[in-house]
Amino acid sequence: MKIFNSVLFNSLVYFSCYFYPPSAFAENQYGYYGKSDFSKLNYSMLVNWNSVEGKKRLFQSKYNEDFFQLAHNFQPQANPLYCGIASSVMVLNALRIAKGNIPSQSTLEVQKPVVWGGDSIPYKLYSQSTFLNKKTDIIKLQDIIELKNITAQNQNDGSKFDPGLTLSQLKGVLEAYQVQVLLVYAQDNSTVSIEKFRNHLKKVLSESEKFIIINYKSNQIGQAGGGHISPIAAYDQVTDSVLVLDVSGHLNPWLWAPLKDLYLSMNTKDGDKFRGYLVVEDKKP
Repeated sequence: MKIFNSVLFNSLVYFSCYFYPPSAFAENQYGYYGKSDFSKLNYSMLVNWNSVEGKKRLFQSKYNEDFFQLAHNFQPQANPLYCGIASSVMVLNALRIAKGNIPSQSTLEVQKPVVWGGDSIPYKLYSQSTFLNKKTDIIKLQDIIELKNITAQNQNDGSKFDPGLTLSQLKGVLEAYQVQVLLVYAQDNSTVSIEKFRNHLKKVLSESEKFIIINYKSNQIGQAGGGHISPIAAYDQVTDSVLVLDVSGHLNPWLWAPLKDLYLSMNTKDGDKFRGYLVVEDKKP
């Protein structure tokens, strides 16, 4: 059954993590960037993290503590709708793996034969394949997130589909894992708001117990993609740029983006709410 007809496809382009202009991916090579919507320059201001310039920014940064926690736990999103889930799994593992308090994921355990003891090999790491469960279903059903609610009866009705996660939904899903989450909407593009974002980044990225996840329009800063979610790993004060550990491994590499452009791409609507960012930390014992 051909379910992705033109009506359904047109409705999908409004949802996070999934949509991108058909020509953008076809014409661009991996790691090739277009011009930012917010720049007066006629070339991209995005910088690959592993280029000479990208490495320079990382090592000169005074605010790069989160990079060393997140890089070890990086996971590209497992499918086009999982940007928020991949970002969350990375952050949860970064918060808890060193503490040894991640429960074994029972469905990922491996059973030994009796000759080897007959017990199971545990898997104490959060995984994208086990992240959604009955507790997260209270916030949003897994079938709706994964766009598995398509039927022959509803496939032409765009109002029936709401794949992916908005920023507020992601906050709720993360809170099901007993973490503390601060949600900040990028509701205006004033100099004061941009400076507040900059100061917030400096504070969070200089310690190892808090992490920032952003929701932004990636195509507006020159990337392939559209509405997207990824963690931030570092801020370079010299170039006023931010290192985004982009989880869309099928589209983009990690990159440095101008802070102002990144903020302005968050100052866009996702449904009836603005995009923005989450600050995630473990709840105090």
